[in-house]
Formats: sequence, structure tokens, C-alpha cells
Amino acid sequence: MSNESSTIHTIQFSGSGVFNPDVLDATHKQLDAVEADSSIEAVFLRGEGKNFSQGLDLEFLMANPDIFSEFVTSTMHLAARFLTFPVPVVSLVNGHAFGLGAMLVLASDYAVMRGDRGFFCLPEIDIGMTLTVRMNALVKASMSAYAIRETLLTGGRLTGEQARSMGVVDAVGDDSELEAIALQVSAPMRGKPRELLSGLKYGVHQELVDLMMSDAPDDAYTQVKIWPR
Repeated sequence: MSNESSTIHTIQFSGSGVFNPDVLDATHKQLDAVEADSSIEAVFLRGEGKNFSQGLDLEFLMANPDIFSEFVTSTMHLAARFLTFPVPVVSLVNGHAFGLGAMLVLASDYAVMRGDRGFFCLPEIDIGMTLTVRMNALVKASMSAYAIRETLLTGGRLTGEQARSMGVVDAVGDDSELEAIALQVSAPMRGKPRELLSGLKYGVHQELVDLMMSDAPDDAYTQVKIWPR
């Protein structure tokens, strides 16, 4: 392992990379460990096999509808943590990034995507779901109107090159190249003073982060729900 690589903490999502309370808690614990280790200069997120992250664990949430809304809000707290994290967060999109998985890409400081496999997709329109206020705010802050039209409003699936051309990801490469590309694109931000970087990131994203971390309920028009067909 190179000295450069040894300063990177990689969080790998297993299997389909879906998020339930256990996965969310484990991710926060890894971020806690990074904050406690001053030698770490960046966090890399990546998935396994054909998936980066397929988003929410809908099977778990449908079996536990009483925590659906609360849990979805808590996943946005994770995205807000990325937005103010004291070292750069880089998504290595090795495969499909759907729903919440796509939103975590948007919340990252940098994103690099595999060019020959995997899609970036906000599939809510095709699965009968809307977005919460927090999700809407993240999407609007992170994507152009054109990119929103081509994804959220159509269910369109972006290849790596399409995602790069729309500014959703920073670079595209082969799977074997993703780490090297991620090291290259994140180099300007790595090694900066942590407290200062976090403070500057908060200043840039203050309105968005304050909303995402607030206790404000999502209004009825944008609350996540399964709509009747």
C-alpha cells in the first residue's frame, strides 16, 4: 500500500448496498473513527460487484412502516454529515447508484464513476414515490435543472459519461482506475486543516445542512410515501 493510499479510509457497501438502521449506524461509526484519526485525509465510498448502493432497504421499511419517515430523515442526516465532513468524501461509483445511493453521491465532495457499467438513477417517478423536503433540497442544490429533468422527472438512468457531462460526477474510468482517479481529483482538498475545511463547507452549505439536520417535519406534498396505483 502506498503512503498516499494509507491516508484513505474506505467505506465499502456490501451486496446491493441498501441502507437500513444497522447499515446507517455502521457507516456513522466508521465516520466517527475517521474523525478520531488525524492521519486520515479522505473517505472513499464504494460498493461491491455491480452495485454502488441501491438506496433504501425497501423490504425492511415496508416491514416496518412505523419508522419509515423517521428513518428516511435520518439518512439525510448522513448526507448532511458528508456535506460538512472535515476531510473530503469521495464516491467511487463502481456500479448502480439508485435513490439514496445517488443522493449520497450528490452529497460527496467528489465523485468518480465507472464508465462501462452501472447507472446513476433517481427512480422515484417509476416506483410511485416522491421526495422529502430534505431530499428535494439536496437534489436542487446539487444538480442543474437539465440534470434534474433527465433523472428525477423521467427516471432516466445516466451512464458514467452522461453523469460526467451533466456535472453529476467529476470523472469516469475503468473500475480498476477508480481509486487512482479518486486520489487525483481529491488531492487539492486532502490534507487541509480539518476544522477550517469543515467550517468552510458548512458556510457554503449552511441553509441546506440546517434544513437537513432540523426537526422540521416534511410537508404532506413531499413526504415519502407509496402512492396508490
